[in-house]
Amino acid sequence: MAALTLTAAQVLPTVGDPTALGVAAEAITIGQAVAYAADLDKWVLGQGSCDDQYAGSEGYGIALTRARAYGQPLVVALPGHRVTLGAGAAPASGIVYYFGPEPGGIFPFSDLISNDHVLALCIGLTGNRVRIIPGAYDAGAVLA
Repeated sequence: MAALTLTAAQVLPTVGDPTALGVAAEAITIGQAVAYAADLDKWVLGQGSCDDQYAGSEGYGIALTRARAYGQPLVVALPGHRVTLGAGAAPASGIVYYFGPEPGGIFPFSDLISNDHVLALCIGLTGNRVRIIPGAYDAGAVLA
């Protein structure tokens, strides 16, 4: 398996599921995995091969809007949210996806590399959707 290939136009939220309105610390595309960086008070691209903040220690989710640059507003789907990623991504039902070695990517476990923080970001559902997994961050979960 490889990282999910996202098409921004196919990423859709579920009405009533948890979201946050925040500010981006960098350019972020709809559908990318994001992490909250408390020291910046902004959202960054999530990445398992970086420090704890970028690996989701302060919060994590999937971008529902686009931020073209630093300081732009961003809507993020939070844990518990069911997000349609679309046929282009085609997440497999029952498969858990993670932050991985590339910023913003959503990866199956087989794509993680040594020393990556292991954040189970979401699980595949039917209909090309995923559900963001609550309480998944654990500082000790680093791939050997």
